Amino acid sequence: MNQLTGMLRIMWIDLSYFFRTKWLIGTLIALNITDMLVVGLIYKNMMSINYFNFYAPGVIVTGLFFASFDVGRRVHLGLTEGVSQYYLTLPVSLDGIVLAHLISAGLGGAIYAGILTLVASAFLHQLLTPATLLLIPFMFILAMGLAGIAAVLNLFSKAGDRYWVFADGLQTAFVSLSTIAYPLTIVSSYLPPALVTFVEYNPLSQGAEALRTVINGAPSSGVFNLPALLLTSLVLFGVGVISYRHVFTELRELGKL
Repeated sequence: MNQLTGMLRIMWIDLSYFFRTKWLIGTLIALNITDMLVVGLIYKNMMSINYFNFYAPGVIVTGLFFASFDVGRRVHLGLTEGVSQYYLTLPVSLDGIVLAHLISAGLGGAIYAGILTLVASAFLHQLLTPATLLLIPFMFILAMGLAGIAAVLNLFSKAGDRYWVFADGLQTAFVSLSTIAYPLTIVSSYLPPALVTFVEYNPLSQGAEALRTVINGAPSSGVFNLPALLLTSLVLFGVGVISYRHVFTELRELGKL
């Protein structure tokens, strides 16, 4: 087994765990689409904007976030069940293991978001354009960056049950402090300027606004910034590399966390 083969094997294991249970994936997709339809259509005629067109991209990006985060959950289980120790015995470098986990998170998030986008396109025909395909590489980078957040959680939670508490809290914070459900103009009326800035540059906000740009031809709330999306995603990816590298270095030296 060479370096590339080992990395591909780790990536395949990560992805197969998430997509192995077809009924679970089908249920998750059904829940996301139901959320999109129920909330979007009910509020559609109650706001000054077409809320369905606004909310659907938010659901897609939220699905991407949770799918990419799932790899962090798998890494946490691997740390507690001895799987990560096995990876360290393979002829794969430390950096190779780290990159395999983050790339698989990017692929998982992008694939799941792609499935949601394809289903949502039945209601939003504007998504059936080449511009949506051009966004796929950016969604992949975004998913890898968001997976970096899970790496930070593994760094601080170690092998304890604190990971689940940290993960739920951080996921709730990132989704709540974004333009997933509300335009920036509404958010800025209730939050202090510092939090509004975070909401604006939150990678979830940037990802949702990228899809809204495709649907509406322009960002719905004027916050989409492609360089900001790439920069924040790459920064989080870098943080993820550093965090996972520290975790696996400590695991290799001590045998456990």
